[in-house]
Amino acid sequence: MKSPTSKRPLTVVRSVVSLEDIANALRISSADALEKFQDPRVASWFAEIWGETLFGFRRHPSSNNPGSDGKMALGPIGRFEISVRCFNRHNIKFQKSKFIGSGRTATSNDLIESVEAVERVVIVDLREFPVLYFYPIDSKDILREIRQDRLTANGLTPRRFDALISSNYEVTSVEIEIPIPEPASAPQ
Repeated sequence: MKSPTSKRPLTVVRSVVSLEDIANALRISSADALEKFQDPRVASWFAEIWGETLFGFRRHPSSNNPGSDGKMALGPIGRFEISVRCFNRHNIKFQKSKFIGSGRTATSNDLIESVEAVERVVIVDLREFPVLYFYPIDSKDILREIRQDRLTANGLTPRRFDALISSNYEVTSVEIEIPIPEPASAPQ
């Protein structure tokens, strides 16, 4: 008799951002900030910065970097490439940005190559924004889902994402406040 696979540990980072601070900084209403930041296309720009702060990786200077959204230098071990993906009510896609959007398509090979190009995918759950949940998932786990035909280029629905997390991981949660770094030199 085959023993059930044990769940792997996963630490999810929960953070609450100040909607009022975001709105004031952008000179927009809190309602507009809430609407815009619930859109993964908008939030992903900021999620890369927040992920950089929380996890210590460096963002790539170009958002169209073919490898990933961030990387860490691990000395003699080499690079550690990271992809950041945001979702709210719609599917989470794992292929490179050049394969996502209106008029763009991705094959299963494009999906596999995109996931193989990184060691970790940080998935940012925006469903309770301004509460954010950061899930740092090993790319091997995502590749396993692809090989078992549970993940295609169409992505995962939020419901299937929740099922994936609950069936594969023993989740612990930590609460971290994302600090707002001061600019090196404030304008006069």
